[in-house]
Amino acid sequence: MEVVTDVPYGLHGERNLLDLYLPDESSSPRPLVICIHGGGWSGGGKEAYAWMGESLVSNGFAAASVTYRFWPQWLCPAAIDDAKRAVRWLRASAARFGLDPARFGAIGGSAGGHLASHLGLTNGGEESAPELAAYPSRVQCVVDCYGPVDLVYMMRSASAPIVEGFMGVPLTPATEPAYRQASPFFLIRPGPPPFLILHGTRDDGTQPGDVPVEISVAFHEKLREVGGDSTLLLLEGAPHGFCGDPASEHTQRMWAAALTFFGRHLRA
Repeated sequence: MEVVTDVPYGLHGERNLLDLYLPDESSSPRPLVICIHGGGWSGGGKEAYAWMGESLVSNGFAAASVTYRFWPQWLCPAAIDDAKRAVRWLRASAARFGLDPARFGAIGGSAGGHLASHLGLTNGGEESAPELAAYPSRVQCVVDCYGPVDLVYMMRSASAPIVEGFMGVPLTPATEPAYRQASPFFLIRPGPPPFLILHGTRDDGTQPGDVPVEISVAFHEKLREVGGDSTLLLLEGAPHGFCGDPASEHTQRMWAAALTFFGRHLRA
């Protein structure tokens, strides 16, 4: 395995870096999984998902672990734009790294799940360099781990101050359209890519940083309503943020399901 760290994909220094995990040389381009860390859109780092990158390589994939701009310095949609730019940059660099640009998936936890879901449901909207404009930012499948995909509903939870900080404005009738535009839940259209959604039953929105489990249930149901291939896995007793501990039984169950999902949707 080759690991290439701190690769710049954008214009914002340390906030626009990614780490690449690449299998040994092969005769055919490899499918890629983009891993996006959580942290309330204001913290965390790409190193948190190094274990994902290493495991993906051992299972025949390439991986990119991405970081992005944080609030309060940068407000929404900066993080969303960065995630999209990273995908565009990776597609533009596919030949250089032996990647198959037609087989890109994404996985994220918490804020990373929110960003990964945007990659599956939207294309464009970011301020890309002209040389990246021809490359799509949508991915072919998504694993969403307890992502706050409905920011309007999140304002009923103990995480409301985090969401308001990310958005930069309180939720009012006048600002609700912006909250909806930043919410993958409200951007679902017919023909979404396959989704695997995972959420712990102890993640109930009563603690700051939590994401109420009913958000993932509603997201799954809405994807299915428009004909999407969506699978929901509720992990009994799992708290918010369990992906941060790769040794936990909840993470191991999640990862087994994720590898099966990526194998089904990204292998040629």
